[in-house]
Amino acid sequence: MTDLSTLAELKPGEPARVTGLEGDTTTTRRVMALGFVPGTRVEVVRRSPLGDPTEYELRGVRVALRSAEARLVRIARETHGGA
Repeated sequence: MTDLSTLAELKPGEPARVTGLEGDTTTTRRVMALGFVPGTRVEVVRRSPLGDPTEYELRGVRVALRSAEARLVRIARETHGGA
């Protein structure tokens, strides 16, 4: 793993692991309830034509988040094929 950043910065096809979440808000708790918890592998599937929301795949499901929500999720990028 390398380069700590936020989920909003990932490009389509780029894998990462969740390292944490920012703040303790209702939105943060909702994002965690969707499965974005530390240690979870996540990958960008695609962005909408206007760039927001973005579809992510984690734990075999696909979830769409708006950029404001994705910026709450701290990640560490992985190389392709990372476990």
